[in-house]
Amino acid sequence: MADYAHMYDDAYCLIKIKEGEEFYFNLIFEKYRDQLFSYLYKVSKSKEIAEEIVLDVFLKLWHGREAITEIQKLESFLYTVAYNKAIDFFRAAKRSPLLQQAVWDVLSDVATTDSADAHLRERNLEILIREAIGQLSPQRRKVFELRQEHGLSYAEIAQTLNLSTNTVRNHLAASVEFIKEHLRKNNALLLLPVSFFDKFL
Repeated sequence: MADYAHMYDDAYCLIKIKEGEEFYFNLIFEKYRDQLFSYLYKVSKSKEIAEEIVLDVFLKLWHGREAITEIQKLESFLYTVAYNKAIDFFRAAKRSPLLQQAVWDVLSDVATTDSADAHLRERNLEILIREAIGQLSPQRRKVFELRQEHGLSYAEIAQTLNLSTNTVRNHLAASVEFIKEHLRKNNALLLLPVSFFDKFL
């Protein structure tokens, strides 16, 4: 099957999948499965979690095949679905102590063998976050830095910069969304826990 995976373009395969042709669905599965798995494994550090989400992604594709030809770029669509499902998983883990512990156990198992990679990821994340902060408008950057580096409250920032607390709140929310988008574009947002930005709001 893998030998045929690149013989047909995605648009043609999507048309055939919409018609219920499982052969072309399997072609798409073979074409994108490994790279999606690799992406999700880097995020979750769990083969089981990555495999489960990959299957969920393709199940969504198959069950939604009636509208499948509306997809403009299949690869981007698959990564977007994978990203959203991974976010859902980590949010569920956050709400469930048992699931959260299971995730922690998986991460702990690889910590000793992945310390160098973890340090590199941490460094890359720091660089990306600083890049995003540097692209904020001067006032938003000042508000964010007062919150991030000095731990000032909304009221203290408002007083320091002669702003309303609502303006401070809006600047922080916009800054966080901008930073998240910058990380998302660089495939790095999922390397952070869902609650990471809560301390800035």
